[in-house]
Amino acid sequence: MVRPRTISDQQILEVASKCFLERGPSVSTDVIAHKLGVTPQALLKRFRNKKELLIAAMKPCRSAPWLDMVQEGPDDRPVNEQLTEILQELASFFSEVVRRMEILQWSGVSMKELMASFEEPPPVRDIRAIAGWLHRLHDKKMIRKIDFDATAMFILTAMHGPAMLTQFLGKPPTGHTFNEYISQYVNILLHGLLDSSNSEIEQ
Repeated sequence: MVRPRTISDQQILEVASKCFLERGPSVSTDVIAHKLGVTPQALLKRFRNKKELLIAAMKPCRSAPWLDMVQEGPDDRPVNEQLTEILQELASFFSEVVRRMEILQWSGVSMKELMASFEEPPPVRDIRAIAGWLHRLHDKKMIRKIDFDATAMFILTAMHGPAMLTQFLGKPPTGHTFNEYISQYVNILLHGLLDSSNSEIEQ
């Protein structure tokens, strides 16, 4: 009779993720196995080697609160309120993703190896999800007709950039908190750069 697993793969990945984030990619499988209450051999029966475990534990999660919000929306609240809510979740998400990517790079995992572990690359999925949300906003006549894919890219990079620079510098590059930055970004995105009294940009 096959002995049932008492620890799920998800439990393993949660513990391994915490260990890698706290101690870096050099943490041994012995340490991870000890925290799980299993032997290193038992751990490696699920994941063939440490690199496979590292990629599984550190790669961006397939689901995130911001993604659920985007896929379920938009609702009838003001656009600035909904966008702010999504961007706050995105900022938090990217703060963790940047740290995870840094650990993967330290361990020598290439971007090609990482992307190969997904059926659809997360950046492509994320652009598609936000573009769909923007398209539905337009269908509800809450925003004008725009290039939804380009705007989705604009939104994602505007959240990823500060998270990456903050990780590199050890502090926000502009001195803004994420909430302050998001407030400024939402204002510019929804109202543009032109003074409403001007009809054209000076060349």
